[in-house]
Amino acid sequence: MDASWINGGFFIISPEIFTCIHPNTMLEFTTFPTLAHEGNLGVYKHEGFWHPMDTLRDREYLEELWNTGGAPWKIW
Repeated sequence: MDASWINGGFFIISPEIFTCIHPNTMLEFTTFPTLAHEGNLGVYKHEGFWHPMDTLRDREYLEELWNTGGAPWKIW
């Protein structure tokens, strides 16, 4: 299994960030590195189950987990 980490794309931000964002830029390459350098960026490292649902195959896999009772995210 690949042990790489990804950006899940979820952000919690303060309204002040909008003073740092410039038009036609990508947050990951401009704003976030600046905020990190200033000590104003943090992360949450999720250690639990994660799987994308980008394709029909992903959906079928996740539905199979759900339908067979093997969904790690199901709490009841």
